[in-house]
Amino acid sequence: MQKYSSELLDQVREALLSQEPDLTQVKTFLIKELSLSAESSTALIYQVVQKLNLSLFPAISHLELIHTEGCNLACSYCFEKNMLGHKKMPTEIARLAVNLLFDYARDESCLEITHFGGEPTLNIQGIKAATEYAEKRALSMGKSVGFNMTSNGVLLDEDMIAYFADHNIQVLLSIDGCESTNDRFRIDRRGRGTFKQVLKGLEILKKRQPWIGAKMTVMPESVDSLFNDVLGLYDVGVNHFFIGHATGVEWSNMAMRIFEEQLRQLYHWYKGNSREDLRIDDFEKIDKGSFFGCRAGRNSIAVSIYGDISPCSKIMGFSSKKLVGKLGDVWHGLTHIRNRDELVSCARLTSACEEQGIALDFQGGCFAVNYGESGDLFQPSVTEHSFSLLKRSACAGCSGCTN
Repeated sequence: MQKYSSELLDQVREALLSQEPDLTQVKTFLIKELSLSAESSTALIYQVVQKLNLSLFPAISHLELIHTEGCNLACSYCFEKNMLGHKKMPTEIARLAVNLLFDYARDESCLEITHFGGEPTLNIQGIKAATEYAEKRALSMGKSVGFNMTSNGVLLDEDMIAYFADHNIQVLLSIDGCESTNDRFRIDRRGRGTFKQVLKGLEILKKRQPWIGAKMTVMPESVDSLFNDVLGLYDVGVNHFFIGHATGVEWSNMAMRIFEEQLRQLYHWYKGNSREDLRIDDFEKIDKGSFFGCRAGRNSIAVSIYGDISPCSKIMGFSSKKLVGKLGDVWHGLTHIRNRDELVSCARLTSACEEQGIALDFQGGCFAVNYGESGDLFQPSVTEHSFSLLKRSACAGCSGCTN
């Protein structure tokens, strides 16, 4: 960083430590005081912000790129309904986001990028550009970078999957179960089920990717078929499961009890029949994490198509234009120091859990779910706490059920 007076840098830092940093005001100050160009003032702010973050917080090692707000489906429970549109992330923003990841990675040697959307395959050229640029950056800096992508699977074809395999992009399919379950909620714009289309992509994917992951969203209306849905998907080639209950919908006590019983049945089947080619993440996690909250904003960030930075894609789903818990943008870096401090320290979340008497068995859950229930990232969701207890009960003896 070019030499500037400590007094001036202190003034910049003070402005950045406000609740809502006014970057326009900071840049105007720098242009006036130092006769800097707009471009140079932006670069200076980026450098000051980077140093502040690296001195105060953990390194960033994971980046979510929102390649598009568009989606070819109309799933009834989608958490991104408030942000869906047709715009795609410009290549320049993707490059700046990748640069920021490497700039904030510090000594982390293994980095991770998730290609996300909307439906990311609608912007396949953006995925390719970001992937290849990140590979070059990693090579030049002596680091490794891994890739994954969450997709509805409808547009997958031979060429696309060959590219993903060549660049080690692990594809996670959003599929909720067998045809009757999946097609109740995962429908296209004409209201038609998508299971058969996803199955075609899955068959191609199996040829190039040994572990086929399924992100299953369990709805109250179909919870009684969870066990059979997992077995059915396993039979067609899915061998890595991520099972989550739908959020933002009403769960009756009866539906939650059924969910518990289905998980218990699934857990005993999973643990009672050891298979090297099967993994259910919910049954493999460690008992308790080392901190409250999650990695959102701590060592993971999400970048919107506009270049704004959010703690995660799910929080961004509330609005991509006026971000909840905004952390900054790709031009200036993680400028919202106070917001990041709240996410990393989780002081408010910890205090709220202690006040409710749940801190010993619940670490605050998901920030996005908290916000969806109460309008506050740091007010623990009562529903999430109930589900965490339910999972522990279903997995009695399991070493791995946590938040």
